[in-house]
Formats: sequence, structure tokens, C-alpha cells
Amino acid sequence: MFGKKSEAVAVESVSQSVDDKKNASAEARRCTIVAKSSVFKGDIDVEGDIQIWGKVIGNIRVKEGAIRIMHAGRVEGELSAPEIIIDGDVEGTCCAATLDILEHGELRGISRCSSMSIKRGGLFFGQSEQVENKTASERVVPIKDTNNDKSKDKATVKTSA
Repeated sequence: MFGKKSEAVAVESVSQSVDDKKNASAEARRCTIVAKSSVFKGDIDVEGDIQIWGKVIGNIRVKEGAIRIMHAGRVEGELSAPEIIIDGDVEGTCCAATLDILEHGELRGISRCSSMSIKRGGLFFGQSEQVENKTASERVVPIKDTNNDKSKDKATVKTSA
């Protein structure tokens, strides 16, 4: 008698929490779009993703998300984001953790990233500077004494992973 009511309440609360998570993830993945026929002059600061179909003359900074330069897109300026995907034309500096230049993509300028890939057909003209990944964890490796006691640790050395 009481078991059915408690089960129904549990199902309702679970479905409400699932709906809340869906709404939160939809809000977290907001996407700004610069339309194909538009020209934007100035700096852009965004917290979600941004897709460039038109032309942007200025700097684009994304805190949490990705910058996607679509096939018809063109950017002249500095791009800064955790992830940058180029399938159009970029002239300037790209600062990212990961940078992908796709088949129709072209980057003329400076690449500052920890991971970069260029698909067949993609073009890169300029300078590439490797940046250390900030999330890389440090490993502690013990140095063993080789003389008498091999199980004793004499010192530790920190190395980057």
C-alpha cells in the first residue's frame, strides 16, 4: 500500500531531475552564430560556442566552448578558445588547446596550441608555437638506491607528463 506511493514519488523526482539536467545542458551549450551575409567589425567575447559563417574583423575570445569558422566564414584577428575548428579562412593568431584545420580551412598567421591537426586539403601558412597543456599533471618518480638497499627512496624528481 505504501510501496506504490513511494515508488511513484521516486519516479517523479527522477524524471524532474532528468528534465532539469536537460535544460541546464541546453543552456550551457549556447551557440552564437554570425550569419553568412553579415560583416562584424569589433571584438567578440562569448562564454559558449560560436560559429562564423560570415566575416569578422576583430578578436574573438571564448571562455568555455569552441570557435568554428565554417566553410564560408572569414576572420581577421586573434582567436582565443579551448578549441578552434577552421573550415574557412583565418588571418591572424589562434590560441587554443586544440586547433583543427579541416579540408577547406586556411590559417595564415600564428598558431599557439598544445595540439594541432591539419586535414588533407587544409592549408597553414605561418608560425607554429607549441604551448604546454595547463592540465598536464605532474608525476613523482622515486629514485632508488642501487648500492645496498634498493627499496629505500633517496630522492624524488618531478617530471611533467
